[in-house]
Amino acid sequence: MKKGSKTTKRFSSCREERNQKPQEGGNVMLFSESEQKAIEEKLEQLRKVRDGTLTPQELANLITQRRVFWFEENENAVLSKYHGLPDQEKAYRIIFFDHMRINPERSKMIKISKGKIRIESYNFCPYLEACRRLGLDTIFVCKEIGEPSIREVCKLINPDLKFSRNYQNIRPYNNFCEEYFELSK
Repeated sequence: MKKGSKTTKRFSSCREERNQKPQEGGNVMLFSESEQKAIEEKLEQLRKVRDGTLTPQELANLITQRRVFWFEENENAVLSKYHGLPDQEKAYRIIFFDHMRINPERSKMIKISKGKIRIESYNFCPYLEACRRLGLDTIFVCKEIGEPSIREVCKLINPDLKFSRNYQNIRPYNNFCEEYFELSK
């Protein structure tokens, strides 16, 4: 990462890592062992970006490779599991529930139109927690590092399927993340 670049400024101006216990609304948040492991993995990844040993694009590419590999390894099983669902709902369930293992009770799907669904995500998110601890902006991290991998898996399900987020409604600035899966044709 080049000194003085927009990315360096975004990461170097961050607050020092917080060692305090995570808090939300004054309550201490407790994480399961698997959640803590996921947070530690994301902390390690984001520290590398912050410290300049990895660019955001390089990290996004690594995450995309891992997600695409997972999808290709599980493609037949997950596509048959959701056979008969519209592709946007299929992608939502495959990526969120099967791959990211989000608790369905913490994610709300709303049909906007025949080809578009809106998601309200209230789930545990290791990137959200890692960003809180490192003082990073979730808008930048989610858009530049996380979103490309979801878009790529959507293309594998259907080349006309698009994923997007409303960055006006994203945690921690809002109480949920607003996301969309939409068929463009």
